[in-house]
Amino acid sequence: MGVPGRYGGFETLAEQLCRHIEPGRMTFAVYCERKVYSEDLSEDFCGHRRVFIPLRANGPMSMLYDAAALLHARFVERSPVVFLFGYSGSWILPLLRLLSPSTCYITNVDGMEWRRDKFSASSKLLLKGLEYFAAVFSQKIIADNSALAEIFEARYRRKATVIAYGGDHTVLPEAPVPADAAPLDAPQGAYYLAVARIEPENNTEMILEACDKAGAGLVFIGNWNGSDYGRRLRERFGASTHLRLLDPIYDQRVLERYRRGAIGYIHGHSVGGTNPSLVEALFHTDRLLSFDCAFNRATLSNAGSYFADAGQLAEALAGEVVVSIDAQALAALRDTYRWGIIADRYFQLASEGLGADSQA
Repeated sequence: MGVPGRYGGFETLAEQLCRHIEPGRMTFAVYCERKVYSEDLSEDFCGHRRVFIPLRANGPMSMLYDAAALLHARFVERSPVVFLFGYSGSWILPLLRLLSPSTCYITNVDGMEWRRDKFSASSKLLLKGLEYFAAVFSQKIIADNSALAEIFEARYRRKATVIAYGGDHTVLPEAPVPADAAPLDAPQGAYYLAVARIEPENNTEMILEACDKAGAGLVFIGNWNGSDYGRRLRERFGASTHLRLLDPIYDQRVLERYRRGAIGYIHGHSVGGTNPSLVEALFHTDRLLSFDCAFNRATLSNAGSYFADAGQLAEALAGEVVVSIDAQALAALRDTYRWGIIADRYFQLASEGLGADSQA
């Protein structure tokens, strides 16, 4: 949607690149959905420029939104380096490569979206096609996870540069809680935290069933009203005394209070690459229970605890056999996911063969 980030991982990535790469090193033109930022249409953001597009950046319209941004970047901005976060606009890359073969297109392929259960068969076919265009017509590919890079290479015979997301932007300076701050809506006693979009592939139902069975306290923050699936789960589990199903929280200071109060983090994502919420949790706890899949193990270098179903998770919670990540391994993981390091890697990738003063 644009910067500052108001939706998901890609927006946070764009924001952090702008914050960590000074305009003197490289200047970005960042494309934003005009409607989302209607109250603030100023062009400047951290010395970089925002360009507003009057189209929706989500859903099917994202194909037109991204194509409009790509055309503007090439023929108005005349940018020699263009980053694509996701592949909704990749269908226009063959034309752009033909008209301007010298422009370097670098695509972050996200997490193979066609694998998500929420998409219909026709939508999955379309997403596979868009992924193919990104794989074939981008000069460089970025994967946010080593397991994703391996799958991508096996599928398309293209090597991807692995650059993950950061999480240290969620570490805020300690400050007293304002006297008029609303109390946390959390269960009595110890509780775990989960932050996710409420979707089947994030194993939301599995987590709720396990915590309910184990009698474990849980605060689960997500978009419960965004789908029939979420509304059904909220109706089923919302009355539990040890579960709190909260709507999305975008205020980092409020979210930080929930993180500080939690004894650990539960992560149910089963598709995608490096999930931002898992990386962010690393900076707030050493007790992580993650769904057992290649992506999560790659993100955590096999550290922490893993579960494959509700029974395993309930057993771990009830028996309190959650493995804490040792201090040395935790420090190493946190160093991997610091935005300063990640921004430098993006800068180096864009600068290869193009000079340090390029505009992206």
